[in-house]
Amino acid sequence: MIFMPQKKIENMVGQKAELDDYIGQFLNNRYLIRDLIGKGGMGRVYLAEDTAKGGMPIAIKILSLSLANQQMSQRFAREIFIGAQLGRKSKHIVRILSYGVTEDKTPYYVMEYLQGKNLKQILKIQPLTISKFLEICNQICLGLQCAHQGISLKGEIYPIVHRDIKPENIFLSEDSKEREIVKILDFGIAKFLTERSGMTLTDSFIGSLPYCSPEHMEGRKLLDVRSDIYSLGVLMFEMLTGKHPFQTKSNSFGTWYQAHRFQMPPTLEEVNPQVKVPQVLEKLLMSCLAKEVSDRPQNINQILEDLEKVNSQINDVLLNNSSDILKVSLPVKLVPATFLSEQECLQKNWPKNKPIAPIGFPHLLQTPQRPIPTFWAMLPKQEIAKFLNKVHSTEFISKINVYPMLLWVTVLYDAQPSMTKWLPYFLDLKDNKGQNIARSLAEVGYYHLLFFPLEEPNRCSHVTTLSLTANQRQQLVDWLDISQRTNELILSNQAKNLLKTEYEKLKLDILQKLAADHKAEKEGLKTWMDKFLEMFFKLLSRS
Repeated sequence: MIFMPQKKIENMVGQKAELDDYIGQFLNNRYLIRDLIGKGGMGRVYLAEDTAKGGMPIAIKILSLSLANQQMSQRFAREIFIGAQLGRKSKHIVRILSYGVTEDKTPYYVMEYLQGKNLKQILKIQPLTISKFLEICNQICLGLQCAHQGISLKGEIYPIVHRDIKPENIFLSEDSKEREIVKILDFGIAKFLTERSGMTLTDSFIGSLPYCSPEHMEGRKLLDVRSDIYSLGVLMFEMLTGKHPFQTKSNSFGTWYQAHRFQMPPTLEEVNPQVKVPQVLEKLLMSCLAKEVSDRPQNINQILEDLEKVNSQINDVLLNNSSDILKVSLPVKLVPATFLSEQECLQKNWPKNKPIAPIGFPHLLQTPQRPIPTFWAMLPKQEIAKFLNKVHSTEFISKINVYPMLLWVTVLYDAQPSMTKWLPYFLDLKDNKGQNIARSLAEVGYYHLLFFPLEEPNRCSHVTTLSLTANQRQQLVDWLDISQRTNELILSNQAKNLLKTEYEKLKLDILQKLAADHKAEKEGLKTWMDKFLEMFFKLLSRS
């Protein structure tokens, strides 16, 4: 399995990998290090092969210190032993396979190699939906519950506190059945790194300041599970709102300590007015963020119980027991709240430097908040009327490993009679314009489609808004990142021809998907009507 998404593709395109003393080296005459795939304050993570198991991919974390004495070596071995036991007990904790030291006495440990993304990468795109939040939180809590229940060591049970719960240490992978599974990384490593002798509090402090509990920052030796619960509270707040509960003017130790110890957390709605959650969830978050240890949930079991209550409340929305009236809603497409109103778009004029012809092009419109991506299309009046309220879809096609270019396709579809309008456009990620449009699409998550009639071309006649999926937004972020580090293997015109060929191959798949979506929407509307009629006749029979 894969520990982190492999960012580097330089070897695929002939570019030299980042210089690193460990790349190409063997550890313990067994593990061949292939590439650097992650780094942070605690060390570096490498992709490697286990030559004793036929080159099986594994991940190796090499810590950022040397084992100065026998006592430190014993502590390291103890923490790795604990981490390995936890990984065997819970599928929500990354599995540790082995450990050792390099020739220069630097400790390392070997882990399963996971494919997916960490929570920080996911939250960069957008906050989580309530259902996704509950799914991820439940799995995090199950992993923490296993650790907090403890492991047996020399006949005694030792509860394990993580000490560094943060988005980077929560990894979303897939199991053998392609179900998403959450894994917690780096158990015990923060504790090991803080146990170095002869260090002051700020010298020896290991942890991520935005997520640390007040007692952790005060250097209390006997942290218990409620310290992890505080960090989990910060994480949950960020998962729902997309923002941290505390605002600081600097990233210093002292500033963060003042925030964690004395700043009162705002409500979710104060930070993000669009976030609406059940009261029990809001109350749970605030209790996790309590300054005093005794005011927080005393164990993970309490949090799991509250999350189950929230889940039940959300699922129990069809029947209102007090009125016996069935609560149903139309299957609607959610249109995002935008910075630019449709009325403002309707005031836009067709550019004088563009021909009066059936063409389309992207354009960034400036607003006081940020640039908003739009796509301007000139079509005959009849076509605009035909496709205006029909199914719209957005597709991105790329061969980023040979040239940094995207084919952005807006598809207009009418099922009866079957008609499709394709609006393709090439975005070259080598130039600033292409980069800015792709970045804006990823960050904003939607674009306005402006229609200009060919017969009266000056003024925009109609506007619709298309949303991107979370996967599309993440793809755009990844492609932008890769485009900065790849060499072009072919010319720009060759890349366009390659993408056109791929585009023609995918057209049938796209049409089948649109037809399936249209059918599902019709069936959803029929289900709604059936429920409405059932409720209507039920009320008639009572009157």
